[in-house]
Amino acid sequence: MSKIKFVYLDLGNVILNFTHQIMVDNVAEVASVDAALVQKHMFDNDLENRYETGLLNSQQFHEEFCKLAGAKCDLEEFLNACGDIFWLKSDIVPVISQLWTANMPLGILSNTCEAHFDAAKRNFHVLGHFFDTEITSYQSKSMKPDAKIYADAIAAVGVDAGSIFFTDDRPENVEAAVKAGMDAVVFESAGQLTRELMNRDILIG
Repeated sequence: MSKIKFVYLDLGNVILNFTHQIMVDNVAEVASVDAALVQKHMFDNDLENRYETGLLNSQQFHEEFCKLAGAKCDLEEFLNACGDIFWLKSDIVPVISQLWTANMPLGILSNTCEAHFDAAKRNFHVLGHFFDTEITSYQSKSMKPDAKIYADAIAAVGVDAGSIFFTDDRPENVEAAVKAGMDAVVFESAGQLTRELMNRDILIG
């Protein structure tokens, strides 16, 4: 029997692929400004980072962007443009389904903002169907690899850190999870993750 009692997965590049360039292009269209201006004000300063860390709510993020870019656009259209950046990593779905069938509790542990997470849950049934726990940077007001978000993730599931498995595509986030006491590995592929889960007797071959 595995000692693992809970599995957290990162969202971006583990469950969903994404690119911020789509966000830049979408916002440029709805705000009627040049894409380079969107890139400058969202990503070349700390605007998106503050939104992702929960220092700005969605309305504040919209208002500050419009002020910086000299733009006018509808809040809902703007948030939809920001959020529609994902496509599903289809080969991870069978792995998630196997975990769920094995009655392994599942959670998402992700650096993400409200617009992105709302859009992801709206567009991808897999998130709402299989995952019961959601720990996001904008809600935690802490971003991986900061210690607080891992403490929040551990506290949310009520088991010892050593009984939690976590995978993330960024090595620094995995290192921080290990430091917090979790069993964590860098995500490379669905096949590699399956092998890691089987090695821990979480999935049975």
